[in-house]
Order: sequence, then C-alpha cells, then structure tokens
Amino acid sequence: MSSSPGSSAASAANSAYGANAATTSPRPARNSIAAAVACFVVAASIGLYAALGGVDAPVFGTAASIFCLALCGAALLLRERRSTRALAGWKRARPLLIAFAVPLSFYLIERPSNEGFLSIDPYYILVNLCVLAALFALVYALGQQSRAAVAAFLAACFIAGAANHYVILFKGQPVVPADLFALSTAASVGSGYSYLLDARLLECIVMLAGYCTLLAFVPKVRLSIRRAALSTTAAFVVAAGFGIWITSCNLEDAYGCTVDVWGVKESYAEQGTALCFLKRAQDLSPTRPEGYDAQTADELLAAHAPVPAQRVSDQEPPSVIAIMNETFADLSRYPGLAGTEARPAAYYDIAASALDAGEAYVSALGGGTCNSEFEFLTGSSMGHLGGGVYPYVLYDLDGTESLVSYLSALGYGTHAVHPAEAENWRRDRVYAQLGFDEFSDISVFGGADTLRGLTTDRATYDYVLDLLAEEVGPQFVFDVTIQNHGGYDTGGIGEELAVSVPLADGSESTDLDEYASCIRQADQDLAYLTERLDGLDRPVVLCFFGDHQPGFSDWLFEATHDGSTADEIGLEAVQERYTVPYLIWANEKALENGAAPLAAEPMDANDNPAPDDKGDACTALAPCGQRTSLNYLGARLAGVAGLPLTSYQSFLLTTSERIPAINLNGFLTADGSWHWFGEQTDVDDALNAYAIVQYGNLFEKSSERSPQWLDAVGPS
Repeated sequence: MSSSPGSSAASAANSAYGANAATTSPRPARNSIAAAVACFVVAASIGLYAALGGVDAPVFGTAASIFCLALCGAALLLRERRSTRALAGWKRARPLLIAFAVPLSFYLIERPSNEGFLSIDPYYILVNLCVLAALFALVYALGQQSRAAVAAFLAACFIAGAANHYVILFKGQPVVPADLFALSTAASVGSGYSYLLDARLLECIVMLAGYCTLLAFVPKVRLSIRRAALSTTAAFVVAAGFGIWITSCNLEDAYGCTVDVWGVKESYAEQGTALCFLKRAQDLSPTRPEGYDAQTADELLAAHAPVPAQRVSDQEPPSVIAIMNETFADLSRYPGLAGTEARPAAYYDIAASALDAGEAYVSALGGGTCNSEFEFLTGSSMGHLGGGVYPYVLYDLDGTESLVSYLSALGYGTHAVHPAEAENWRRDRVYAQLGFDEFSDISVFGGADTLRGLTTDRATYDYVLDLLAEEVGPQFVFDVTIQNHGGYDTGGIGEELAVSVPLADGSESTDLDEYASCIRQADQDLAYLTERLDGLDRPVVLCFFGDHQPGFSDWLFEATHDGSTADEIGLEAVQERYTVPYLIWANEKALENGAAPLAAEPMDANDNPAPDDKGDACTALAPCGQRTSLNYLGARLAGVAGLPLTSYQSFLLTTSERIPAINLNGFLTADGSWHWFGEQTDVDDALNAYAIVQYGNLFEKSSERSPQWLDAVGPS
C-alpha cells in the first residue's frame, strides 16, 4: 500500500520532532489544559483587579486585554486538533517564530517604562538587539532549544520591564545592577506601594501570552544525546564569548554608551535598557583615584593634626543621638508651596536655637537610604563612587574608619536602631563591620504604635530615651526611622492627622497630601524628642536630618516649574531634589559642658574668608542657613559636641572649607557655584585629595595602614 503525501509529512514530523508531534487527538493534552487555565486565570485576575481599582487603563483596553487572553486560552485547548499539513506548516514557521523572540524581548523590556522606545537611535536599537540576541542564544542553548526556554526568556524580559516600570514610578530612577543585590530589601519595603496595571503593561501581557500561544503550536524538537551535546557546547561558547566581551570591552568607548548619574532614566530611555544596564555593571568596580597609593593617603592625613576636645576634661562627655529621619524634607521650598502645610514648622523652631542647621545635600532620591547612612557614618561621598552603587551591599566595610569606630574609641557605647528587618540593605552585617555594639531591629518594636502600618518616629524616640536611661556612660545611638516611607497612596492617614497641600494652580495630589501628613507628624515627634532630651540631667547632642526627598519630587519639580525638568534648567535645579534639612542641637546640660558651634570660619584657597555660600534658596532656614552634605555631617557633629577630632575628621572639615558640599551629582565651591564632575575648577586638587583619602579608608584594610589612620583621639 503506497503512502500518501500527508503521511510522509507526518512521518517527517515524527522523525524530527518526536513520536507524538503529528498526533491529531481531539482531546487536549494536560500541558495544553494547564496553559489554557493559566490564560483564563490571568484574564479573570485582571478583571477582578480592575474591579478593585488596580487597573489604570481605559475600560475598552482592559476588556480587550481580557478577551485576548481568553482567546489564547481557547486556542490552546484546540492545539491537539492540528492537521498533519498544519504541523508541517508550523514546523517551517518555527525558525521565524524563534527569531522573532529577540525583537519581542526588546519590546517587553522597553515598552513598560519607555513610551518612546521606537524613537531610540537605530544604532542603539541594533546594539541592544545584539546584546539580547546573545543572551537569548545562551538561554535557548541551555534549554536544549525547547519552547519552554524561549517562553522563560521572554517572561524574564517582561518581569525586567515591569520591574523597571515600577522602580521608576516609585523612585524616579530605573533598575541598576546593584539593585539585584538588594532584592530582599526591595521585597521587604515594596508592600507599601500600589502596583497599578497601566495600558502598556496590559499590552505587554497580551503580547507575551499571544506569542507563547503561537509558540505552543510549533512542534517540539526531539531531545537526543547528540543534540544535547551540541546545545551544551553552543551554550558554553556563547557564555564564554559574552563574558570575554563584557569584561574586555569598554562600552563607553566602543559604543558611545554613557549613563548620566543624575539622569539615569533619560539615559536608559535614549540608549536602551539592556546596554545601559551593562554599562552600569561595568561601573560597579571602584576605580583607584589618579595618583593613589597608601603612602599618599597617609601623607594627606598627616597634614591635618588631631584637634583636642573643646571642653574641660573632667566634664561628662555628651551622649550623641543621630536621627536619620525617613524621607524628611521641606517641600515648601518649591515655587507656590511656601506657607503651606508642606513646611515642617517645628523643625524651624528648633533650628533657631540649634548650634548648627541648614541644608544637607544627599546622593539619594526616592530610595537608596543606605547610601545616605553610608555617607554620614563613614565621611565618604558617593560622588567618588558613581551612580547605581550601594556600598552596603557591594563592599566589605570591615575596618573602615567611621563615626561609630571613632566614638567607640572614645569609650562610647554604640547602638543602632531601625524598626524594619535587620537584613534590609545588609544592616545586620554592615553595622557590625562599622563597629556598632548592638543593633535593635523590628523585633523589639512588637506592639509599638504605627502610622500607615509603619512604626512611628515617636516609638523609636521612646526606645532611644530608654537606652539612655539604662546606660550610665556616654552613648552613641543611630536611629534610622521608617514612618514616612513611600508609597504615599495608602490612604492610611486618619482625618485627624491629614493635611492638604494645594499646588499653585489649585490642583491637589493625594501623594503630596499623604506625604505632608506624615512629615507633620514627624515634625511634631521631633519637638517631642527635644523636649524630653532637654529634661534629662545628662548632656546630649542631637543630630537630625532627612535621608532623601520622596520619589515624586521629579513630578513635583515639573509641576511647580511650568513643566520644566530640573535637568533642563541646570545643576543647581537638579540639586533642589537632593536637598534635606539638618540640625545639630544640644540640651541645656550639653551647652553647660562646652557644646558650641564650629568656630572655624570658611576660608578660600588663599586663606581669606570665603564668600557667603548661603544663597537665596537658604534664606528660609534659621539660624544660619549653612549648606553642607552628609559626608561632612559626622565630622561637624563631633566638632559641635566638643569632642576631640581625628586627623580624618580634621581633613574632612578642611576640605569642606573649599568644597562646602559634594554629592553624586556634583560639588559646591566656596563662591556658591555648583559644578559638574569633570569641570576644571580651582578645587580639583582638593577633590582628588579627598578621593585618595576616601579610597584608602574604604579599600585599604586597617592592618595595612599606617598609625596615622588610627591616631589617638585623646581622652573623651
């Protein structure tokens, strides 16, 4: 009996793609049923999510998405009804469908967060496609050329695109490689945000489901020992080639890929996420400053002698309390918001009698709290490390000289407090590396008062007061609060605590209102703390500052500057979003014991009094409107408290006379001008000296340093 053309095609399909590839059973297979059920569940979930207000897309678009997903599910149930001729056609279409996975992966990554991804320069689109093609080839080969490997790769691309979308929405900046080292932290704090599905995310979900449905109709390949060996070898070759390329090729020199540290989102949008992400990965490794060696760092420190204590030796040393208040900022500084509830009035009342107060420039916006901690505690600047770097999760800080190790050497008990999981930003390890004796995390705040589900500032302040009551000797307590953490659309503020902050055009923002309500409560709690500290019969010096502004400051800046972005206006405007209030205050007992403002008057390079660097933006600040940055604040705190200063602290304060503030974006010179990194100025020598000393502190182990790093600070 002769075989028909159809049976020959079926035989070929059987031979190349498996014995049951050409089967035309009327009953759906189990995997088809499972895939169809998944589509139906996703469709139903989107409908339910929309009913609960979780979808921010037009009704028609949402309904169309649900219909398309249901259609995909129905198609999967019919997969086993393919005719022999259809199977042969799907077999011929397989190479094209597999190849289409590469441009689709680019779409799934870019579309959620980049509305204009098709307007990216064709050159950068091509480079991104090449990068994604290499990664796809690796996954496809490792997955033995299976359909599951293709689907897994595209699902990973969609997850990356969605993650980028939400991180930009909440923090104002895209995902960077260092974020991958802090996934547990992101998961811990992520519950405070609302994850709305917008039209672009729905579009991507439908595209992914539609492609995977088509992919399911393609016959699967037969797995053989020869095929497995070839695929594994190909995977090894691709992985080796990609590794050699990324480690030996400078993406900036080879492809013109530059990621502006103050405009990371814009760089991703203009040059593509995949390429920019790899560029940030190349930037993670710390670069030795020009002219660095350990001896040079020691010599720079040796030029700055330790400063003795500014008080009588038999007086009781003050306990030092540092409060880094979550997202504490004065948004009334933005045009049209002066005189609104956005202004923390109690802070300014306390600042009027503080020994030091003003603006501190930070290197974080909307997130990255750990970098503000890092700058304050170590005296280091993120300006020397670059954007997308989180030292807490990337570097070993064991042996790093810090405010903690300094006060510990003076005989202080050191205690860190943070009402969240100890593992967040690896604080459980880093705090020990920096020298803290104890660390109290969320576990000690069971039953404490909360606001929007987060432990209140006042609860942590009461805990700090209890620590002071329990210990007789001088204490250093570092309290990182969490009450004001984003997001700000929780609706968790009661009417009795709620405030409203109208914009200049009369419009309102629920995010701004909830944020301002949190800050008003934080403001009142600060007043409560200073009142309690003033009643103590022991000297206490308090340092209070915010870690960063809220993530919606990007939107707020545009709304209050006629639609202009800070990046369009210039560096000084950029720094507006990186400004937080700070103060250093002493109770009556500490004032009696010698706590006083820093006596040194800022000098220029010729040892003449430097021009006033307060600037118009600081006129609302009382009492003195100083401008500084968090990397100097620890040394300022030690000086105001009347404690002896190390050579390192003396070096920082001297540097601040020529460079009053420095952060990730740029630096301020004594004449009140902001400068980008890379600009030629008359303080380039001071910048390089600072970079050398900082590198020595962070990356030279203490056992390799000269005694200059560990100079005696004298009796406390």
